[in-house]
Parts: sequence; structure tokens; C-alpha cells
Amino acid sequence: MPEQTTLRDRLTSGTAILIYIALVKLAIHLLTNGGYGYHRDELYYIACGDHLAWGYIDHPPLTPFLARLITSTLGTSLAGLRLIPALAGALTVFVAGKTAKVLGGKLFAQALTAVAVLVGGTYLFYGTLLTTNVFDQLLWAVALYLFVSILKSDNRRLWIWFGVVVGIGLLNKHTMAFLAGSVFAGLLLTDERRRLTSRWPWYAAGIAAVIFLPNVIWEIAHGWPTIEFLQKAELNRMSGVSPGMFFLGQLFGLNPLLLPVWIVGLWFALLSKGGKKMRPIGWAFALLYVYFVLSRAKGYYLIPFYPPLLALGAIEVERFFKSRKLRWAPATAIALLVVGAALLAPSSLPILSPERLIEYRRVVDPTMKHLVPGESEMLPPFQDMFGWEEMVQEVARIYHLLPEEMRSVAAVSGNNYGQSAAIDFFGPKYGLPKAICTHNNYWYWGPRDYTGEVLITIGVRPQALQSAFGSVALATTITHDYVVWYETNQPVFIWRDMKIPLDVAWPRMKLFY
Repeated sequence: MPEQTTLRDRLTSGTAILIYIALVKLAIHLLTNGGYGYHRDELYYIACGDHLAWGYIDHPPLTPFLARLITSTLGTSLAGLRLIPALAGALTVFVAGKTAKVLGGKLFAQALTAVAVLVGGTYLFYGTLLTTNVFDQLLWAVALYLFVSILKSDNRRLWIWFGVVVGIGLLNKHTMAFLAGSVFAGLLLTDERRRLTSRWPWYAAGIAAVIFLPNVIWEIAHGWPTIEFLQKAELNRMSGVSPGMFFLGQLFGLNPLLLPVWIVGLWFALLSKGGKKMRPIGWAFALLYVYFVLSRAKGYYLIPFYPPLLALGAIEVERFFKSRKLRWAPATAIALLVVGAALLAPSSLPILSPERLIEYRRVVDPTMKHLVPGESEMLPPFQDMFGWEEMVQEVARIYHLLPEEMRSVAAVSGNNYGQSAAIDFFGPKYGLPKAICTHNNYWYWGPRDYTGEVLITIGVRPQALQSAFGSVALATTITHDYVVWYETNQPVFIWRDMKIPLDVAWPRMKLFY
């Protein structure tokens, strides 16, 4: 007769503990995600959500769709906008802990893995924002959970769900293709390549392709604009990220205290006799690491891959503590991790006032002494969360100073999607029309009905348009102490009498980068 579980057993089970840790993650975001302001990318996804399509120049359609769903149901407050990202972050923590369970970890290993993802700096930062990255982290975590489950149990039908998750992931961010490709390469490089002789992985590939197909059709119909965007982004990229900076991105993108955990996990997957079944995971990570370093990618690109490595490392730590009978060690390890994370939390969560955050940066950031004159002291991850409404207020002041006959035909244009999305979001409150812009997706949305008779621009330099207009006048210069360097000291010009009709000139004004 099976042994009955009591309520206490259920409340103290591994699954219950993971739920509690995930709820802590959710609570952290619910309590803090109203800090600072809207991020430029959040404003952009809201604007894209107002123009629903199966594709966009610089991202697939899922996040704009979610932005539209959220703003239509929960409104546009920071709390409402960031609720779904907070839930996604909490689910990522839970899935990471479940990955440790699938790999054979007991209660401590599951809890350590979940806490590791909870306190990871990149996971905390993106759990605050409505961007593609928080959903990317969740979808990678789920895909890797399914993959290690396949490796452990040989349940071939899980490939179907793997294909579904990869397909959805591709509709969120094209970097999901790196995960799929690295997993495939990991199988090829190990004895687990035998799994590719089964029809199930190919079913998964087919399912992912079908789910992703609408975005591919959109790309074809629009002449593959994402490829053009990526090529121009590469040309406009400065020096990229050095190998040393990429490693530091891994170190601090998680938490420096987690380095021994994921290094042990990687060692176990790549080199240990007991980790033979996990070799594809080790090789997939190693290949992605090398590829991202060679391509000068940003450090956070690789962060979504860490849950299985953290799980494998946590299991080895668990075995070590048990073999040495260190009963005090598990609680001490998690406590140290939490304390360390609390000290680094202001780098990832909007919990300090801007003034206190700058003081904090002066203490913890050695690069502060290298700032050039005029460069913001605000921590870089938060610089895009300041100044947008103040910018719109100043533009609105200039707009309303125009004579009625000029104001009735005046268009407002930002120099980039962040400025233009801010105009679209905050503008109605200040009596501004929708923005026009030639940057990325805004170029596709065209000049609306404007002719170019009067144009107010933000951040456009005189030499860029001077030959195309009859007259130009500097109206004001917008400054802000906390914003990224290219969003301060922004000139606002009033242009008049465009020599070529705006709709005729528009096709030649495309800016993809």
C-alpha cells in the first residue's frame, strides 16, 4: 500500500520549496519594479504593439504582441507593464530548480539552483523590464530543462515539446537559433548523436519551423530587413566586447559567488566520467561561449544557458557537503549567496534613489575614474530609464509655441526609436501628435500624412537635413544628468519648407542599425 503524504510533507517538498523561492523572486519585482521610469525598449515595444505584425526589423513579433495584450488589459502603468515579466522571471527560477531535480539533485541542490537564478544580476535586471530578454531567459530555461530530461530519461516524445518551445522562442528572439544549433552540435560531438537517428528530433525541428514560419514569410515579403539590420548594426558597432569583458559579463551577469558552482557544473558535463550523458550540454555551452567571444557579442547573450550548469554544479556541491557530513554548510552557502546578492542588488534592481545609486556606483565601480567629462555617473543599465517624459515635456513646450498655422502641419521626429517611442507614449498627455522617424521599424510606419512643411526634430544635427529645407532654427537643447551620453545635449530644431515632398524623400531616409 503506497505511503500517504501529509500536508506537512507537501508543504516541505522539493516542489513546494521551489514555489516559495519563485514567489520570493516575484515579490522582489512587484515591490521594486515601479522604480525609476520606462526603459527605451519598453516604450519601443509598446509602439510596435500599436502596429501588430508578424515581424519587425530588429525583433520577432512575440514581445510586441505581449505589450499590446498587457496595455489593453492591465494598462500602461509601470506596475501593470512589468507584471508579466516578473511572472516570467519567477517561472524561470522554478524551472531552473526543476532542472536540478531531473538531473538527480536532492532538496539542497534544487534550492541552490533556484536561488542562484533568483540572485543572478542579469536575471534580476531583465525580470524588471518588458523586453524580449526576460522571455528569452524563460524559454531557454524550459528548452534546456526538456533537453536534459530527454538525455536522462530517453523519453523521445519530449522532443515534441522541445520543438514547440524553440519555435515560440524564435518568435520572441532569433537568438533561440543559437540554442538549437548548439544543442544539435553537442549531440553530434558526443555518443548521444545516436539520438539523431530517431525521427523525434526531426519532428521537433519541423514543429519549430512551422511555428516560426509566419515570421519567415514576413521577412521574405519585406526583403529580409532583419539581415540588413544585422549587417548595418555590425558595421556601426564600435570595438565590440573583448574576451576579458565577455568573461566579466558572465561573472557579474550571474553573481561572482556562483563562479565555482557553474565551473564545477561545466567540468562535470565535459570531463567527468559520471557526466557522460550530459556531454551535449557541456559542448553546447562551450561552443556558444567561443562563438559569442569571436563575434564580440554582449555578455548577457549567454546568461540564459546557465540553469543546467548551475544545476549540475549544485548537485556536486550537495554531494561534497554530504560526503563530508557538513550539515551546517547548505544553509550557510545559501545565506552567503543571499547576502552577496543583497550587496550587489542596486546594480540590478531600481531600489535606490538616483542620487544614492550614483554614490553606490562610486564605491563599487572602478570604471568611474575613467568617465569622460559630461558622461553620466548613472549606472549604465539604468541610463535608458530616465529622461523620457522630461524630453517630451520640452518638445511639447516648443510645439505649443508655434503659431497655429504652423502647428497644424508640424510633425515631430526623434532621431532614434527611443525618442520617437517616448513621444508616442507620453505625447498625448502633452498635446503632441504621433512621432515620425526613419530609425528601424519607425521607417516602415512612414511619414503618416505629413508633407514636411514644418518639422520639429530631436537630436538631428543641422548638416543632416540643412540642404533639404528652406530654413532651420534651433529651438532648445535638452540635457539630463542621468541618461546615456547620446541622449543628453540634444538639439531641438524647427525645420520649414522641405524642398522635396516628405513621402517622396522617405524611401531614401531609412536608418537600420
